[in-house]
Amino acid sequence: MEKEKILIAENIVRTYSSGGQKVNAIKGINLTVMKGEIVIIVGRSGSGKTTFLNVLGGLLTPDSGNVLIRGKSLYKLSEKERAAIRNKEYGFVFQNFNLINELSVLNNIRLPYDIASKYYDIELERKVLKMLGLEKRVKFYPEQLSGGEKQRVAIARSLLMNPKIILADEPTGNLDPDTAWDIMQLLDEINRRGTTVIMATHAKSFVNILRKRVVTLSDGRIIGDVQKGRYGYIV
Repeated sequence: MEKEKILIAENIVRTYSSGGQKVNAIKGINLTVMKGEIVIIVGRSGSGKTTFLNVLGGLLTPDSGNVLIRGKSLYKLSEKERAAIRNKEYGFVFQNFNLINELSVLNNIRLPYDIASKYYDIELERKVLKMLGLEKRVKFYPEQLSGGEKQRVAIARSLLMNPKIILADEPTGNLDPDTAWDIMQLLDEINRRGTTVIMATHAKSFVNILRKRVVTLSDGRIIGDVQKGRYGYIV
């Protein structure tokens, strides 16, 4: 049975202004991601990785082109409809964690339920906390956590809504090498449990070890797409 095409980017173009100049951040990118894949997007700073992830996640409207998620045309929807798709289909993990310092670990991970006015899924919550080793940190506040623990809280928050796709933008960028490797392995484990993962990273050594699909961006274009490849290979 052929795998489902869970996410398709069709000729994505995105520009922005900087210092009065027009900058072409994304220049006609096409990409198909299959259900259950882990795709690692690499490239130098300024290559367009973050912009592309934000377009894939419905956070940044392209100038032209479209994104299909499970067959639905993301940028032909209203903003309200697109927000509903984001809440249902996506989990987001960012380099800066995006935790609220005034909330405990437990309340940080429950935030998506609060925003959606949903009842907490206590059983799933317990499973996620156990998987991430956070059971004894639920009453802590972000300032009491290490960088690795903060990132685990951010990942827990994204997992609680049962996303079909996790978009991770430099999730190890603020972490020491050992902790960064733990987070990489964790995302790999989440992928093996069935969640599609698309991750942008500069972590060349980890990419080479994981040996997953590697998509290389340069100057807003895909210049390499290697199945189980190594960083920097171009095909």
